[in-house]
Amino acid sequence: METILSLFVLFLAIAYVEYRMKSVRRDSADDRTDAKDYFATKEEVRNAIRKLNEQMAEFHAATEERMASLEEKAFFTPAGEEKTVAPADVEEEQSDPSVVYFRWPADDGSFNDSQRQTVQTEETYYLFRLDDSRTRAEFSFVTMSDTQLSKANNSSKKYIERACNFAGAKSGRYACTPGRAHLERGRWIIDQKARIEYM
Repeated sequence: METILSLFVLFLAIAYVEYRMKSVRRDSADDRTDAKDYFATKEEVRNAIRKLNEQMAEFHAATEERMASLEEKAFFTPAGEEKTVAPADVEEEQSDPSVVYFRWPADDGSFNDSQRQTVQTEETYYLFRLDDSRTRAEFSFVTMSDTQLSKANNSSKKYIERACNFAGAKSGRYACTPGRAHLERGRWIIDQKARIEYM
């Protein structure tokens, strides 16, 4: 009986030692896995930071290039330096001083002369061709794009009807017969509305 009991205790001792050995090996493996995960995560963070730095450098370079381009177009010069305008641009601006542009007429159909522009943009809808006295003009409704024309057609009371009569259903194609206006106390007063014919 003592022999059986001793064998049983020995068996339990061996089983416990095996269990502890397996537990130690498992803990050791988990520690190695945790260490691997830690170093892998650390490397991923480093890579992400490096990529972010590269993207920031590219963005900074693109911003610098864009700013340089805008400064050239605007003829920007630092304080204390003289502003220079390229001769070609002077010729272009002065090529036809009798042509000016306006956005849209006021509620009474007049155009404020102080709001005249020398170049056509997506925000100008009227071209004025001034006579030699610069107090009388023929004017036409003009647009640069389908989007601009669509905007005018959708709000025709604001953009069209104050200064123009029109015929036909509003569409993407039109012809304009000029109207006439005269300058009076800083405002262009319409003598005869322009006529738009949609095609």
